[in-house]
Amino acid sequence: MSFVRTGVLAAVVAIVAGAAFAAPLKLQPANPQPNPKAGLNVKYVGQGTQRKIRDLSQAKSVLSKAKPGKPLRGLDYADTNKGEPVLTFTDPYNVAAEITGYMRFDSPGIYELETWSNDGLEAYVGGQQIGRVTGIQGCEANQRTEVEVPKAGWYPLKIIYFQKLGTSCLMMKSGKQGEKFTWTPNNVFGR
Repeated sequence: MSFVRTGVLAAVVAIVAGAAFAAPLKLQPANPQPNPKAGLNVKYVGQGTQRKIRDLSQAKSVLSKAKPGKPLRGLDYADTNKGEPVLTFTDPYNVAAEITGYMRFDSPGIYELETWSNDGLEAYVGGQQIGRVTGIQGCEANQRTEVEVPKAGWYPLKIIYFQKLGTSCLMMKSGKQGEKFTWTPNNVFGR
């Protein structure tokens, strides 16, 4: 019995140690480098109040019907009041969005990125997944992800986002290692 406990304990220690010392995710810059306009592109589909989007897989399944919407100013959409529109869409409930564009890093190095959402999302920067929430939640931080930026420039960004009922938010925090970790300014996003 103690052999089994020792084995389990060793496995847990190995997993925790591996996670603690995991290398940052290496981002791939856009190639060629774009000269984008401010903001992010977005396509929306609204399901109204009868057909509910309950999770990320349902959101993805309806995005084939999405239509272009008013571009986002960035990822600076604080928690709304109940019944207010989602991002730049007209509806407040059961909305799925596909957001695309670029994120600019001014210098190479190690950065931390953290998405905040209400409800779920799947977020990628430079080809690496930096956030994922498959279900419903209030406006709160998702996972904080450490990334390696190999050179200054623009990196592709793609987010699948959904909002079911109540309030909505979509935001990002970021910071270079050794510097302040804070809300990401809108001027680092382009489309």
